[in-house]
Amino acid sequence: MRSEPLDAVRGLAISMVVACHYFGFQFGVLGVDLFFVLSGYLIGGILLDSRDQPAYFRSFYGRRAFRILPLYWLLLAVATPPHWGYYLFFAQAIPWVQHGYPFNEPAFITWSLAIEEQFYLLLPALIFWLPRRWLVRVLWCGVLLAPVWRWGLSYYLADLSWEYLLPGRLDDLFGGVLIACYMRGYCRSRLLWGALACGAPLLDVAYWIAIEPFAPMSIVALICCAITASAASTKQRVMFRPLIWAGRRCYALYLFHIVVINALDGHTEYPAYVALPLICILAEISWRTIEAPLIRYAKKRFAPTVQLETIAGEATAKGLSREDAYPRKL
Repeated sequence: MRSEPLDAVRGLAISMVVACHYFGFQFGVLGVDLFFVLSGYLIGGILLDSRDQPAYFRSFYGRRAFRILPLYWLLLAVATPPHWGYYLFFAQAIPWVQHGYPFNEPAFITWSLAIEEQFYLLLPALIFWLPRRWLVRVLWCGVLLAPVWRWGLSYYLADLSWEYLLPGRLDDLFGGVLIACYMRGYCRSRLLWGALACGAPLLDVAYWIAIEPFAPMSIVALICCAITASAASTKQRVMFRPLIWAGRRCYALYLFHIVVINALDGHTEYPAYVALPLICILAEISWRTIEAPLIRYAKKRFAPTVQLETIAGEATAKGLSREDAYPRKL
């Protein structure tokens, strides 16, 4: 069951990113932090709920592959970035650190997707193998060490490398997972969790005051976590339908909005105002013809074994075949 409040938050995030690139909205880049927290919460929740089911890894990675790879490969075919072999394995940060960040290339937008995919390699293993107590400890360590990683990456690497590498974003991603843990009863002490949540922002503030001004990204992460937790806990329906629409089509909007405006640049006086409706139309076509069908197929193809057996049993009781039952349930 999809959550309209969370879809609306996702729509807010993609709207901020598009507004940043199309209209120069200064704070639009913070939409990426909101995406990271949402991803941590949603993916973390899925993995926590399925950790004891058979085919845990197969189910997760099968669904993620059908969700992520088709449009991603299409972008690489359209944008044809240099060092594209690294892009295939979401390792584009390797040539970027060596040769500089290609800020003006359409495929550079995939820096956040690369971080997400690296996160997808790390989190399932942590949740599967670590006991609950140690999982929570590792997640909090990642949150508290994220500002330290950013300071180190900023000191030793050029071009704000902390912004485009996984360690510097762990307070966003692990913060989202901790929200999922909290809502499933993993928190033994609210007071302790509250103190830990303030730890990374206080470290950022202390570094700002004592050493040098630095982006207080832990404060941004805490705000994004509060927004996500509020949306996840609300039971009210969201009336602002455009944000829900954008949230459910955010993947195509995110991947291709730079491609569209770059294609229009020089051909019209106001490229952003022409590109905006075009990318919305493209996202709708992508959703209906590519994304939604593949999501439905992946849910059917990579359903956990326990779920498949339950569906098969219900189908037999109703006199249905397995083939007839799966689409109704999935």
